[in-house]
Amino acid sequence: MKREPAALARSVHDLAVVGGGIYGICAAYEAARRGLTVCLVEQSDFVSATSSNSLKTVHGGLRYLQHGDLRRMRESIRERAMLLRTAPHLVRPLPFVIPTYGYGLRSQAVMRTALLLNDVIGFDRSAGVRVERRIPPGRVIGREEVRAMVPDLDSRGLTGGALWYDCQIANTERLALAYLRGAVESGAHCVNYVEATGLLLRDGQVHGLRAQDRLTGDPFDIQARAVLNAAGPWADRLLRTLPAARDVRRFHPSKAMNLVTRRLFGDHAIGFTVPTEFRDSDALLNKGTRLFFVVPWKQFSLIGTRHFAGDGDPDDFRITEDEIAVFLGEINTACPSAALSRKDVLTVLGGLLPEVPQAGPHEVQLVKHSRIYDHSSEGAAGLISAVGVKWTTARLTAEQAVDLVQRRLRPGDSRRLAERLLPGGDVEDLDGSPPQARAAAGVAPGVLRHLRENYGSTAREVLDYVRADPSLGTELVAGSSVIGAEVVFGVEREMAQRLEDVVFRRTELAAGGHPGLEALRRCAELMGSILGWSPEHREAEIGRTGAMWNITRPTCFASPRRP
Repeated sequence: MKREPAALARSVHDLAVVGGGIYGICAAYEAARRGLTVCLVEQSDFVSATSSNSLKTVHGGLRYLQHGDLRRMRESIRERAMLLRTAPHLVRPLPFVIPTYGYGLRSQAVMRTALLLNDVIGFDRSAGVRVERRIPPGRVIGREEVRAMVPDLDSRGLTGGALWYDCQIANTERLALAYLRGAVESGAHCVNYVEATGLLLRDGQVHGLRAQDRLTGDPFDIQARAVLNAAGPWADRLLRTLPAARDVRRFHPSKAMNLVTRRLFGDHAIGFTVPTEFRDSDALLNKGTRLFFVVPWKQFSLIGTRHFAGDGDPDDFRITEDEIAVFLGEINTACPSAALSRKDVLTVLGGLLPEVPQAGPHEVQLVKHSRIYDHSSEGAAGLISAVGVKWTTARLTAEQAVDLVQRRLRPGDSRRLAERLLPGGDVEDLDGSPPQARAAAGVAPGVLRHLRENYGSTAREVLDYVRADPSLGTELVAGSSVIGAEVVFGVEREMAQRLEDVVFRRTELAAGGHPGLEALRRCAELMGSILGWSPEHREAEIGRTGAMWNITRPTCFASPRRP
């Protein structure tokens, strides 16, 4: 994948996608696979805003039973199975447990029924999935088994727990990049650091985009027969450029936060409840509690998701120290053994999700279904907006948006292509590497395992750099398993343009917090040698990337914002 912004203006595209988060990338992937000529522009780096904030889970919607929303469950179950089939190197089953209490809504009897319904509704949850990735049925477990997982759990009325399986994405950024590579290999022209500054309109018909290369400042036009606005929190900004723009918001933002901390429990994701006065207006059963999970992820725990009311310009998004303190207090109240303090928070992931609009101070009620808008009635025929709500169904929403585009451009053509593996998904050995592969790679076994889990079969392309220059097989930080070859691969093959692109999204260097100044310098030297950075430019990149942790203190990081 090469960054070639000038090529965007050389031809007329069937579809121009605005936004390089997971929704925009999946749309480009779906459209290009159907034979549409596609381009995608992203104002910052790919997957750098809300899509970078995730609990890294793919769930089948067990909790949707309280809403009676079987359609949403089926959609989630199908998409989860698809990810297991198409990206088995990145997506794998993960056991979840919620403690059960007493004889009410949180009892074993109620949860046993819920687990049975979940298994019946998800009868095809492992259809076509490789044996190593199949999802077992749920079951209830005993009181002592739960207490072994969480020793100081409140035992008053504790009867056991409900155990079921959803899935974990080992690396959401690499999953998005796999979709991006699939789109490019299917003919899409995708470019980061290009901002859509407006729409090209003639006689009420969209003809493309006005754009600007944010690295050079050069403006240019992109000709396209249709435009898909998948800009997430920035979707309304593009719509406000319409001549007859109405004061109608499609995205009402709320803050979403997940914490990366030291490892708390074992290999199960544990659900905890926090009392709240909030009542979900769509729920058939309101329990007066809010649920969060402590999820094992690598050598850390991911805890979330906590939502706060939010408004204002998405460029000004921040997670505050007060919000972090509130969430830490809730975690420690629900699980005293966690005993988390601010210094235990290695990374703060934050983003903006759409909520149901409400007046005044309130608890957040998220929009539950993705929404697709056709703006033909607003004097912009050919313009479509997609506002998504979660990672699990991003591809499905993108598919539905592309269906609408295809009906507009090619009436009567409803072709959909057969499912196929994402790049890297054809790895033969999902959970191990033969000794001969380790010997041939010239890297430590831990590094090879790390590459296989993040790149799948495309790890061999990263290892080609090590074979050409063995020094690139050295870990950038002891124990991280991230090697210099990944930095070079990110620049030469994945359009990384800034140091933050490599540190936060092409590699896992920042997974557990700040990797240290020496690691940043080594990355900057490798990138600078390829991109022609001066010593001053290198230092500026190091300073800017280091500042990404400085939301309220050096250990805190949220999704990088526009520079």
